[in-house]
Amino acid sequence: MHQSYRFLSFKIYSTNLKNFMVNLKSMTAVIHVKEDSMKRLIGSLSLVTLGAAMSVSAQAAMHYDSHGNVGYDTLAECRNSIETGTAKFYQSSTFHKPMLRGNEIAVHTGRLGDLAPQYSKGTCDIGTGRRGGRDGVAKALQGKYIPYSPDMEINQYTNASGDIVRVSMKQCDNWFSGNFPEGMPVAAKPEPIMQPAPQPTPTVQPEPIAVQPAPPQPVATAPVTTPSPTSAVGAAAGTIPTWVPVAAGVIGVAVLAASGGSSSSSIGTTGTTGTTK
Repeated sequence: MHQSYRFLSFKIYSTNLKNFMVNLKSMTAVIHVKEDSMKRLIGSLSLVTLGAAMSVSAQAAMHYDSHGNVGYDTLAECRNSIETGTAKFYQSSTFHKPMLRGNEIAVHTGRLGDLAPQYSKGTCDIGTGRRGGRDGVAKALQGKYIPYSPDMEINQYTNASGDIVRVSMKQCDNWFSGNFPEGMPVAAKPEPIMQPAPQPTPTVQPEPIAVQPAPPQPVATAPVTTPSPTSAVGAAAGTIPTWVPVAAGVIGVAVLAASGGSSSSSIGTTGTTGTTK
């Protein structure tokens, strides 16, 4: 009896322990799930907080006056607004006539964008306060970088030489940060690239054409003339005048006539002597 009771009690105890362990595991799983959910919730809250902080920071970079004019904390932010086309350009709200100062003798109206190349897109200038009887910008924008439109009308003060020595906002004659507002960066013009001189096109000489020599022409042979004996004698002795043979004949006859007798005697003697036995 006692043994059966103990066995039953032990069995009940074992069953309860087993159920307890199962419940404990379930509770642990629930705790892990809740823990993961908390981590995710904390991560989401962190992202929301970071985004809100960044949004607040971005909004804090812009400042406004009571007329809706904008100023930026940095020059880079202001210039970026002009470059991206998001700038809200400054608008004057007061009215004052131009006021000559120092060596200024005249004032002319002009357009800010035509003043110099660095103002062609507009410009960013740091806000300044009132001085010399003229205002600057509202206190909320003083020390902030304010975008100005290239179409803003300005007063151009000139000296005796006609040089522009100072400008101000036309409607209110308000000051810029100095005699001229700060300009935008101007890209340097690229240096011209020197093109190399054109090289002469090489001329291809045609191959020389071989010229066949002309066949030799037959040389004309002059006829050979055989000189006559008389001509040969005449050529050897020189030219004999016509009167020479005639004169020689006359002289010969005269000589024979003069020596006729002695010649006959000599002949006879010769003959006799030759015939003597």
